Amino acid sequence: MDPPAFLQDLASRRPLFEARALFLHQVRSFFLSRGFLEVDAPLLVPAAGMEPHLDPFEARGWATGRMAFLPTSPEFYLKKLLASGVERCYCLAPAFRDEPPSRGHSPEFLMLEWYRAGQDHGAILADCAALLDEVGRRFLPGGVLERGGLRCDLTAGIEVMDLGEAFARFAGEDWRDLHTLGAWRRAARSRGAEADGGWSENDCFSFLMVSEVEPALARMGRPVALVGYPAFQAALARLNPQDPRVSDRFELYAAGVELANAYTELTDSRQQQRRFEAYQTERRAGGKPPHPADAQFLEAVGHLPPCAGIALGADRLLSLLLGEPLARVRHGC
Repeated sequence: MDPPAFLQDLASRRPLFEARALFLHQVRSFFLSRGFLEVDAPLLVPAAGMEPHLDPFEARGWATGRMAFLPTSPEFYLKKLLASGVERCYCLAPAFRDEPPSRGHSPEFLMLEWYRAGQDHGAILADCAALLDEVGRRFLPGGVLERGGLRCDLTAGIEVMDLGEAFARFAGEDWRDLHTLGAWRRAARSRGAEADGGWSENDCFSFLMVSEVEPALARMGRPVALVGYPAFQAALARLNPQDPRVSDRFELYAAGVELANAYTELTDSRQQQRRFEAYQTERRAGGKPPHPADAQFLEAVGHLPPCAGIALGADRLLSLLLGEPLARVRHGC
C-alpha cells in the first residue's frame, strides 16, 4: 500500500531538512571557532517579553494548573547569564509570537541570539558581516542572493547607514527633526498614512519604515545596517551618551528583509524598570493585557557589564538563502 499523500509530501522535502541541518552546523561552527558558549534557554518562562508589539502564547498545565509563557526570545535568560559572569554566549532557541503567519513570519521560529561582554554593537556588526559572508559562500552561487529581480551580495560586507539619513533620503525627512507627535503624524500622512488621533510615534515610525525605508534597502546591492533608532524605539538598548534622543541600536537588512536587531545593552536597572512600566501602559492603551514583570531580569540588568547583543532570525535567514517560505524551512510544510 502506498503511503498517504502527506507522507509522500514530507519525503519530497528531505533536501530542505538536509540544507537546514547543514546551516545549523555551520552556525554552531562559526560561534565555536570564536569562543562562544552555547546555552539552551528555558521554553516555559514566567514572563515572555516587555515590548508593546510582542504578543506571547500562554501555556497551562492540565495536571497542576500552572500557567507559563512561551518565550518571544531567549533575551532575558541570556542577559542573566551575562550578569552572572559569562563573557560570550549564544543560543539557537525556538521563539513564539502570536502573529499572523506569512512568507516571512511564523508564530514559531528559530532565533539566533549572541552576546559579548565588554564590547559595543560595533563588535556585533563585525560578527554579522563574517557570518553572512560564510553562509553566503556556502549556500549561494558567488555569495549573491537574488530576490524579486534584485541582487544582494552577502560577501560584500555590510553598508552602515545612519537611520536619520535613511529617513531623509527615502522618507523625505530626518526623524530627528520630528520633535512632536503631531510632526510624526504629519510625516506619516505625507506618505499616504491615515494617521488619525490614535496613532502613536511608534505607529508613525513603523509605517514610514515599512512603506518607504525598507523597500529602498532592497536596492542597495549588499546587506545594510541601519544605526541609531529613536529613544522611543530603544526597547532594551542604551541611549547614546552624546545624544539621548538616539538609542545605540542597529537593525540588519538583506534584500530589504529585516534579519536582526542589535543593541549596546542598557545596564541601568532603574531606567529599564521605567521603560517596562511605560511599555505596559502603552499595551493597556492599545487594549492589550500587560506583560508580567520578570523581577530577576530587571534586577540582573543592574549587574550587567558593558555589553552588546543581537537577535537574528535564523529561519528567516535560511528562508532567504533557499528561496523558500519560512514555514517550509522550519518544518518542511
